[in-house]
Amino acid sequence: MVTITADDMDAADIPSGAILTNKTLKYRFVEKIGSGGYGAVYKVQLDPSDNKEYAMKIEKKLDRREHSKLNMEVHILKMMGHKPEGKTHFLKMYDRGKKEKFFFIVMTLVGDSLLDLKRHRVRGVFSPTTGVKVARQSLEAIEELHDCGFIHRDIKPGNYAIGRHPYHCTVYILDFGIARRFINSGGEVKAPRVKVHFKGTVRYASVNCHRGKENGPKDDCESWLYMMVDLCNSEGVPWRRAQDREKVFEMKEEARTVKGKERLFKEMALTEWSNMIDYIDKVGYQDKVDYTYLYEMLDESSRTMHIDLTTPYDWEKDEKELQSAGTERSSCTNPSMKSGISSSLTPKKK
Repeated sequence: MVTITADDMDAADIPSGAILTNKTLKYRFVEKIGSGGYGAVYKVQLDPSDNKEYAMKIEKKLDRREHSKLNMEVHILKMMGHKPEGKTHFLKMYDRGKKEKFFFIVMTLVGDSLLDLKRHRVRGVFSPTTGVKVARQSLEAIEELHDCGFIHRDIKPGNYAIGRHPYHCTVYILDFGIARRFINSGGEVKAPRVKVHFKGTVRYASVNCHRGKENGPKDDCESWLYMMVDLCNSEGVPWRRAQDREKVFEMKEEARTVKGKERLFKEMALTEWSNMIDYIDKVGYQDKVDYTYLYEMLDESSRTMHIDLTTPYDWEKDEKELQSAGTERSSCTNPSMKSGISSSLTPKKK
């Protein structure tokens, strides 16, 4: 059999069966599972196989860009991996390298994104129970990132995913390509820049982002709140169909009014979510976010909505082995449990 070498191929067009060699390891490409302007994400296996599958994220080398955008991702995942207490909402990075035409990293292979899981629902939204549990896990991920001195700047459903079985009840945060350090080497919050270019996704961007102001931890939390509205309200955020960035900004400001909040949180716990957006608006760039307060509001919203948190996630209910919704309980005894995935790769001996 002729071996197809991926080392000098175009990042977006590597065929199944191709082999990429990095030092002592060889990776066999199984299939492409995602793509974008940066390059692509592939499902890969070691060759010879260790019976595991991994995700390889590849970024094209561009003449106009001196450094890889994967550098930030590598830095953050390495830092999270070195934390002694572990970071349950971050993927494990196994390997990284560069070839003639691209850079790459090898990571844990995850399941569907929150965006895909939402699209699979009949009404296009999560149930109240799943919504609250996803809200807590996704906020925990943001808090962990902030505790390490970084902000994400592109919080949205497509940048979260659940793990593969048996870790399908853990929500992971993804894609740190435009993340930014907001703490300097002295452990202090960096001085805000006078003018900042728009970063992120218009639908979920904070009002500060629209205003051209420096983003801090509170802005990730604001984006998180918009994301949860999109995941839990059948109509999504009110500006979901707006194309003009300025119009979106105006509608976000309008959402702060009494009637605006009633529309924004139409199918959610109005009082608790209104309290959260009011609190986030009061937090300054250099202020530390009181995550405990946000978690308390989520807990209170569960009581308001009469939510049973032992009920399975929506995607668990879709599994054939589960029984009727009235009697079932989640198969995930601890959704934030550590995955136990091996921290290193060793080539299998022939």
